[in-house]
Amino acid sequence: MNNWKYLTQLNCCLKILWIGPTSFDLTEEFSVGATQLGQILNKASHNSCDIILVGGAVCKAVKAISDSSSQYTAFENESIVWEFLKGRILPGIAALDKSYPYQIPWDDVFSDTKQPLFVDIGSGNGLFLFQMARNWEGSNFLGLEMNEKLVVRCLQDVASAGKRNLYFLSTNATSTFRSIVSSYPGLLTLVSIQCPNPDFNKEQNRWRMVRRMLVEAVSDLLQVNGKIYLQSDVESVLLGMKEQFISHGKGQLVVDSDGRMENPFGVVSDWERHVLARGAPMYRTMLRKV
Repeated sequence: MNNWKYLTQLNCCLKILWIGPTSFDLTEEFSVGATQLGQILNKASHNSCDIILVGGAVCKAVKAISDSSSQYTAFENESIVWEFLKGRILPGIAALDKSYPYQIPWDDVFSDTKQPLFVDIGSGNGLFLFQMARNWEGSNFLGLEMNEKLVVRCLQDVASAGKRNLYFLSTNATSTFRSIVSSYPGLLTLVSIQCPNPDFNKEQNRWRMVRRMLVEAVSDLLQVNGKIYLQSDVESVLLGMKEQFISHGKGQLVVDSDGRMENPFGVVSDWERHVLARGAPMYRTMLRKV
């Protein structure tokens, strides 16, 4: 290895991630370099360094020269790690989301936590909630969105605008809605799900955002007479969401408005504006907790 003097500095690291080739048929060049690096990592592991190995060849190389007291986290199947690094939420990560409750500093997020809360699930670029927060300053608005880049951008805009009744979180609402919203000091009065992306290749995934876990959490936490606003430009998606809420809402939800109802807020999302501009219909349903 040409960078040997730099590699020796790894002994000072607290965490090391080594991603290598997956083939067990190692070339001579890789074998020599891997042995040298493995010796360094073996020493680092005794200095409380957290070492993560990815790939079958790497795991084999390190195992060959490590002693019984060495501690590593090893992933011989590197495809799982690559999926995680690319941002895909794996089942195990989603389970951790569910198991470990969110601790939201509500008093730092909102200026008045006694105000009613409006939650938009799948808030996207946040423009809908920004306008809602401007129009209804007597309510607090929370956007839950899986795309972390969009959330970072939204939070920057919130800070720039000095809004204290608007906030965004990057999370999978299906598994974390209950944990997040249950700690809110005020009342949950309205939840919206607008235009979830349909997957027409799989019938069961056409409204994949709306799962039983989410429906039950929303139904339990919503105050009496609180509302759930569902909207899509694909009629089958709207009907699927509506069916999920009625089926799993524990008998607490009734249809308040249905069919070709008008937008009740006077504020449209980006996608809704796009659909209406081309003359296509939007399908909407408003449910109410009894």
